[in-house]
Amino acid sequence: MPRKVAVSRNKAANPNEPMADDLFVKAIRLAAKVHSGQVDRFGQPFLLHVLRVATRGVDNDERLLGALHDVLERSDLTILDLRRKGFPAHVLTALRHITRVGNESYESYIDRVVKNSLAVRVKVHDLGDKMDLRNIGHMTVADLQRYNKQLVAYERLKKLEVVAHARMALRRK
Repeated sequence: MPRKVAVSRNKAANPNEPMADDLFVKAIRLAAKVHSGQVDRFGQPFLLHVLRVATRGVDNDERLLGALHDVLERSDLTILDLRRKGFPAHVLTALRHITRVGNESYESYIDRVVKNSLAVRVKVHDLGDKMDLRNIGHMTVADLQRYNKQLVAYERLKKLEVVAHARMALRRK
């Protein structure tokens, strides 16, 4: 007779909160709906970028924010809409930090990202994907300028990411 194997699921700390796996699936479904038909600057489905960023996450929060990281910029959804959908407040706070607003300069945007450690960690994943030269067919002068700007931000954020991961490890002990 075959043995039953227990399947481990990420349990919520609070029994009234949805399980992390359920939230991640909800976030991926929402991202698929929002990004349906959208393409990146190379003509590839934009959702592929979102999935790559989400799957680079090393914990549930990073994966969840990775799935949601472009939702506000590319839809009419608001933080309140996402709160009503059950996404946790700390992830939505990080989403505020990682979402670029209006005609904000890139430097001001990065200055805001660095104020939230979860936003920093996911922005590193985001930039890592955007700067992956395997995703670029033909590189134009504009692509090179964007790449250089992103590289400066990546190097700054990468240092902060190391500190954030060290703090997380210390908290677990």
